[in-house]
Amino acid sequence: MKKKEKMTNLKKSDKKSKKSVDIDANKEILTQEEVRPDFWTIVSPEGLTIQKEFYDYGIIKQSLGTKTFARPFYLPRDGYPRKMQTNWLYSLTSSGEIDVLVDVHKVKKNEALTMLQRQITMLKSNLTFQRKRGNIDQEHDLQTKIHDTETLMAETQFSENDSYLVGVIGMLYGQSEKELDKFSEFVEDEMSGLFFKLASTWSRVKKGFRSALPLGINEINDSLRNMDRRALSTFSPFISGSGKFNGGIPIGNNKITGQKEFFNAFGSEEFRPDNYNAAVFGTSGSGKSLLLKLMIAREMIGMGVHQAIIDVENEFSKLTKRLGGLNLDISEESNIRINPVALNYTDIPLEDDDEELELVDEADDKEIIEKEDGKRFIRFVAIREKVGEVIEFFDIIARGKNLEGQGLDVFERNYLEEAINGVFEKMKFTSHPNSLFENQAKEVDGQIIQSRARKPEPTITDIYNYIIEKFENEKKAERLIAVIKPYLRDGSKPIFDGQTYLGKGVTTELHKARLINFNISKMETGGLREIAYHVILTFLWEHFIKNVENANKKKIVYADEAWQLVDYEATVDFLERMARRSRKRNAGLRIASQDFVRILESRKARGILQNTYTFIFLKQNKIDLKKIKENFDLSAGELGILFGKPDKGEGILRHGKSSVWLRTDPSDEELVFVESNSAVLEELKRKRKLQLQR
Repeated sequence: MKKKEKMTNLKKSDKKSKKSVDIDANKEILTQEEVRPDFWTIVSPEGLTIQKEFYDYGIIKQSLGTKTFARPFYLPRDGYPRKMQTNWLYSLTSSGEIDVLVDVHKVKKNEALTMLQRQITMLKSNLTFQRKRGNIDQEHDLQTKIHDTETLMAETQFSENDSYLVGVIGMLYGQSEKELDKFSEFVEDEMSGLFFKLASTWSRVKKGFRSALPLGINEINDSLRNMDRRALSTFSPFISGSGKFNGGIPIGNNKITGQKEFFNAFGSEEFRPDNYNAAVFGTSGSGKSLLLKLMIAREMIGMGVHQAIIDVENEFSKLTKRLGGLNLDISEESNIRINPVALNYTDIPLEDDDEELELVDEADDKEIIEKEDGKRFIRFVAIREKVGEVIEFFDIIARGKNLEGQGLDVFERNYLEEAINGVFEKMKFTSHPNSLFENQAKEVDGQIIQSRARKPEPTITDIYNYIIEKFENEKKAERLIAVIKPYLRDGSKPIFDGQTYLGKGVTTELHKARLINFNISKMETGGLREIAYHVILTFLWEHFIKNVENANKKKIVYADEAWQLVDYEATVDFLERMARRSRKRNAGLRIASQDFVRILESRKARGILQNTYTFIFLKQNKIDLKKIKENFDLSAGELGILFGKPDKGEGILRHGKSSVWLRTDPSDEELVFVESNSAVLEELKRKRKLQLQR
């Protein structure tokens, strides 16, 4: 009986709200329409509060544990410069967590003409008043405004232009009031640099918040100002479909405009990029090698750029030969030697503020060199830096194949440091550049040099003999001795021991070479090839980039398939320093890789990307979509190009903040010239022959 009474009471109380559930029958009385959430329930936050109306921000409650602070703003009528740059709005939208709404109203032709006529009358009246007062500055400003208004009126009258009322309202977001204030100051400074002024919706926060929502209701009436069609075109929030012309070489055809796009890594007099480095990323078969070859050939012939290549797959040997460059085929069987212990002097401009000046302070002795163009350099031998480089070389070889072994321990490093310094001291090398030379007759490559001939270089054998002589009986030196032995000239890997020798008639004065290719494709992977890569990089830095004879020449070092070096921390660290310091040497580092994610995920290698101004993305793996989206500011359309089915050589050129969709444009003659595959080359020649016959 009690159960029935309780059930009856439940039904009676539910009748008042017209929503009840028959518990006995388990029958749902609520309809599907009644339980379905409406649009505002889905999109709205949990809550929004503006504590005091005179505040200029509100607090949005989005979850149980977080709050978001929001500050509405707008561009006042006097907040625009006289001339606006194309794509200025991108500086605002790309600055951080921000929403921007552009409110546009077209003004009818008759209303526009009436408005402009009234404006001209007011300006002329003001001009007369200012002339009577003798205010010359105001007079000139008013004459300019009258001329602009009359021009716009004439264009509008003949339907060559239109007038609009335009307003820009936005919302800044931060996780705290302090973060919001800091972000607001940053955005204000960023826009001030473009001569725009931002204003907060002080005491109108609710109206500002509602106006910034995509509802099409602008409650900030003083945000509207008149503009013509040309001014309105600068509001486009998209990156320009065409790149800015700064000279350089043609790099491909623009897929949007159909025009040629040009690339100049070194910039022009009007614009100098932050650095001259570039990175090319693309999967196998995406056209990466073809693009690199076109860049090498066109920059060498068209711009006179001096280039050095580290070739891991024998991709560039034929191209180097056809361009009259120097090919160095390095392998265990070749007689080429690149000595990692060799010393060279360093030249640093006196006005330089580079970190290398710290090395100058460490040098005990140095000299001042003055060039013919009046530039002065500090010349010295960076002994301490060289000791560190040599120890890093031995650390790499100590780890063995695929870096499976252990690096040098503290005792082995101490033995090596003492041995290296001991050899340098014995051979009388100091920080003064004259210590690299000896004043006596000497035969070099069959030529007699009467004075100032280079001293013999210190070698791995010299260091090994010093360690044997002094530490052979030390148990902690046994592994170090065993590690070095295979790399001696009578060992199984002798290519680093001995005086530097690049071949008959080839000197280490690389500034004389327009193009030089270090082909290491014949060397074994997982050990010796990576060691050779490291040694060649240090050699190029010393003799190609830092050489004072190359100071005014444009130089590029190509590091092909750089992803293979990610696990070699010393090599990656050296690449990062090259990327950071090359610009002051008028040089750039250009890396190419099939697997850029490995570079991205390496803390050291990431520094290379952070110091790279230009990126070229060709076809990418779909599994890398998230990483590219997180780390590169590419639009959904650009990502669609890279992860869709792009043609060979098709991709995105990102030069600073400018993006261009293009495809490489090799001519038939260039394809024959740069192709390295013999079978493909014969096919190209056959097709070319048939075309000529027709």
